[in-house]
Amino acid sequence: MGKTIIWTHRADAELSEAFLELLEESKSIETTIKVITEIYESTEVLMENPEIYKLDALKENNKGNIRAYEKHTYRISYLIEEKAIYILRVRYARKEPLGY
Repeated sequence: MGKTIIWTHRADAELSEAFLELLEESKSIETTIKVITEIYESTEVLMENPEIYKLDALKENNKGNIRAYEKHTYRISYLIEEKAIYILRVRYARKEPLGY
């Protein structure tokens, strides 16, 4: 068994916000649910292979334990700890990049 995936409050709120924005834009509940579900489920691969993605270039002073990837034009940033993976951010990738 791999590491546990833990969604931070911020990432969870950002995913909920993405749901509402996508629903407003697409006008399709089915499409919105599909995209958000795929984003959410995409984190499962991290349980067994957390270093599959590149280091997060937007993280200042990254010590090598924060990585990021894109799914459906959303950028997911995560922190690798000894026993868990913390999902830190979910942000629309076409917005102005924000360092953190």
